[in-house]
Amino acid sequence: MTRSFKLKAITTLIFLVSLGSSQKRNRFYAKPTLAIMNFDSSGISEDVYNILYNKLWNDIDSIGVFIMVEQNQVYDVLEKYNYDRPECTTRACAIEMGRLVGVKNVITGSFAGSGDSSSVQAELIIVRSDSTQFSSAGQHVGKIDGLISHVQIAALQLSGMKPSDALLIKAGLLKENVEENKFIKFLKSWFNKAKSFIFRKNDEEAEEVE
Repeated sequence: MTRSFKLKAITTLIFLVSLGSSQKRNRFYAKPTLAIMNFDSSGISEDVYNILYNKLWNDIDSIGVFIMVEQNQVYDVLEKYNYDRPECTTRACAIEMGRLVGVKNVITGSFAGSGDSSSVQAELIIVRSDSTQFSSAGQHVGKIDGLISHVQIAALQLSGMKPSDALLIKAGLLKENVEENKFIKFLKSWFNKAKSFIFRKNDEEAEEVE
């Protein structure tokens, strides 16, 4: 066996080992798959339901923690299995459909409206273990548009992330620190006055020199 052949063999072996390690790392760090199933809905129109559902889907997708499986893809797979309950909104159905589709996680929940009150409830379920990993619940009193902030919060919480104080304040879940805001406004006002005084002083000195 020549020296050049040995060198090529060693190089090839190193390449194959590194390739295998790389594939293992990629599998290990791969994002988990997620399908958001149909939500139960009551007291809201179909248009409002679609707005809320799409907002949740798009926000979770933009966060980027999961590989999102679209609803039409879910339906295509269920059709191949002759699954006759694709519109089912129960937890048991969500897990069953998740197993058929082959996703690691599913989200199920509800949107509801009653009088001037509306709510969103959702949970992220690990399909394999039938266990809830994350959950979120929000309620809004007033126009249903105000529920959008709670849907944004749900998207973050279901992705394992913490909502910002600004978003919590917007949803009415956190009180704004009025005293702190007054102090900040005072500092800004004082700074602007000082800056204006300095500029005016410089202008006066420049005129004296001329």
